Amino acid sequence: MKLLKKIKNLAALFLMVIVLIPSAVNAQYIRPNNFMDKSGAEKTAEIKKFQALNNIPVTGSINDLTNDVLYKEDIVVRDVINHMPTTGKWIVVNKSKKTLTMYNGKLPMYKFPVALGTSATPTPSAKSKIQNKHVNPAWGGMGGKYTPIAADDPNNPLGERWMGISIPGMSGYGIHGTIKPHQIGQYVSNGCIRMFNYDIETFIFPNAYVGMPVWIGTDAELKTWGVEQVIEKKLPNQVQTPVQKPAEEKPKEVVYEVGELLEF
Repeated sequence: MKLLKKIKNLAALFLMVIVLIPSAVNAQYIRPNNFMDKSGAEKTAEIKKFQALNNIPVTGSINDLTNDVLYKEDIVVRDVINHMPTTGKWIVVNKSKKTLTMYNGKLPMYKFPVALGTSATPTPSAKSKIQNKHVNPAWGGMGGKYTPIAADDPNNPLGERWMGISIPGMSGYGIHGTIKPHQIGQYVSNGCIRMFNYDIETFIFPNAYVGMPVWIGTDAELKTWGVEQVIEKKLPNQVQTPVQKPAEEKPKEVVYEVGELLEF
């Protein structure tokens, strides 16, 4: 009887283990994201934001690198800043990754996907500065190439925010919103840097200031300047670079001249 009881207990224990093993096997690390419960254009936009946040070249599709970052816990995303133009806030636009990062010293505050210039009208590489800021800008039509469009017009390609960039020997470039959000993550502009309207209106524009440094370059160029945005295998005691919690601020409206806004 005792032997029979032991056999029954072992059988019960065996069945319990069989039930629990699949749960343990199926338990999987998933990096925080906002796209798995989305569909369509909303999902694509959230994938682009996930890629930008994690230093992945922005495509809007789940490629191999995105899958690795999403599911592999031993991958760490970090920014290595060996040189910076200020201990305060500044911006880096990575032309290889199609991303914009706002830093506070060496600490990344925000990372967002952007659209950049085509091969025929490329976004210049430069260590530049913000020259002006405008709310609800009118568009000058690129100096007569196109018909100018007034502020608050739904066809205005600049969206609701414009930050002009001062680049030596060049004019008309800036960071702004867009009326074509599906093009974020592509090389499609006349050289300017386009952002999702919510991203620039809520986070970047309120925290930017005239004179803020803006470094624009490829991965290789940024590395020579002292900025690396990397994805790598986690080393012992290594942690991911934290990104500060976004803080909403309401920007002040600025008076401007339409002629300043030449490109989009």
